[in-house]
Amino acid sequence: MSQVIENKFKCGHVAIVGSPNVGKSTLLNAIIRKKISIVSHKVQTTRTRIQAILSKDSSQIIFIDTPGIFKPKKLRERPLVREAWKSLDQANVIIFVLDATKEISDVSLALLDEVSNSNIELIVVLNKIDLVDKEELLSLIDKIKVNNAVHNIFLISALKYDGVLKLLDDVIKKIPYGEWIYPKEMSTNISDMAIAEEFTREKIYQYVHKEIPYSIIIDTENWIEKSKNVIQVHQNIYVTNNNHKKIILGKDGEKIKQISIESRLDIEQYLNKKVHLYLYIKLRKNNYISNIS
Repeated sequence: MSQVIENKFKCGHVAIVGSPNVGKSTLLNAIIRKKISIVSHKVQTTRTRIQAILSKDSSQIIFIDTPGIFKPKKLRERPLVREAWKSLDQANVIIFVLDATKEISDVSLALLDEVSNSNIELIVVLNKIDLVDKEELLSLIDKIKVNNAVHNIFLISALKYDGVLKLLDDVIKKIPYGEWIYPKEMSTNISDMAIAEEFTREKIYQYVHKEIPYSIIIDTENWIEKSKNVIQVHQNIYVTNNNHKKIILGKDGEKIKQISIESRLDIEQYLNKKVHLYLYIKLRKNNYISNIS
């Protein structure tokens, strides 16, 4: 572990916050240059605070990707929002992400105002600028400045990696001096098993976006290292009724086959190993689970 020598090392926590579907996970993956947090059109797919670690030169940044912040309308949504706000407790810097393709809502402006009134360093990011013309961008920037007196605004396209390096340089300037918390080679404090489960969940949302609720659970039954470069993974997909099973299976099992192929490819790329992935669909009724595969 690196030691602080004459204040040469820097280490800090950076929370990535914003409304659902503004590109927080895409931005995190772009910064780390590795897929860690899942990306989906289904809102609130980030369930917990995903921590990604970037060690660059003499600086170590612990990024926290949070569930989207919004005003909860349902009881089940409240824990997600609480989880997002918890991430600010330990943050040295907040990156507040906004979608440049959408009008900034009053809710987003109110949330931004609440964050900007804290004592934490704030960076506002307008993401997806490649999809918006210059006049619209200038209008959005003016609205942010007028309503929140925010001046530290970055224009980026996380998907195309445009503006990400400049944003990263500014983050490094703002984090405090201090001893590194994690080893240099570590890119996340989330287990490989949990990351693999997230990849499968992402593919399910991708192929059955509207039909499948948040109640699905992915759980690893077996994680077997067959050799140094080969891993066998058995994952259970828990659903709440037989209809969900049929949806995930698809006609002649084609949908689950595609989910398995694409999840396996993501896991292989993440681990840099050959992966044999086996998926099983099981029925969950309250706390009781029975096999229906």
